[in-house]
Amino acid sequence: MKKFFAASALIVASLQAAPVLAQDGSHVRPSETYVGQWYTTEGGCSYSRAMAPGYGTMWVLIINPHHINRPVAKASCPTTL
Repeated sequence: MKKFFAASALIVASLQAAPVLAQDGSHVRPSETYVGQWYTTEGGCSYSRAMAPGYGTMWVLIINPHHINRPVAKASCPTTL
């Protein structure tokens, strides 16, 4: 279990280092008061909340969000919000 969390923290840190930025404004973060685990942007990209120890909340792209009944991520979806 510890290996899973360590690997998750490394993935989150690497995604945070080089995010893809949206230019059209359709991929914006939810408000700080949003409490759900999953979030879908107006552009149709679905994200999962992630928070590594010592870091703030990040929203990481879900490539295949079938478990929340959303379509597969498009190439235009930023990897993090």
